[in-house]
Amino acid sequence: MKDRKLISIQHFCSLYDTPKSFFDDLYEYEIINFKIIDNAKHIEQQDIKMIEKLIRLHFDLNINMEGLDAIIHLTKQINELQEQINELKNRLHFYE
Repeated sequence: MKDRKLISIQHFCSLYDTPKSFFDDLYEYEIINFKIIDNAKHIEQQDIKMIEKLIRLHFDLNINMEGLDAIIHLTKQINELQEQINELKNRLHFYE
């Protein structure tokens, strides 16, 4: 298993001036997962880009948690559909 770099929620909140309750809400909506180490919650470094987008959407555009959940779900669907389209294009080019 790969070693994944973790960042504590407390450190992240201090850097981004974000309340810890925001992360608890994201966890409740199953948008993010925590890793608990020494009784402290951590997130994986690879999730930071997505969390930064969620922070902007939530705090700058006032999108609620239900909206964030819908945005994440639809974004994943779009990405999956784009992958399927690319796969089908590759198959089509093979037979041309």
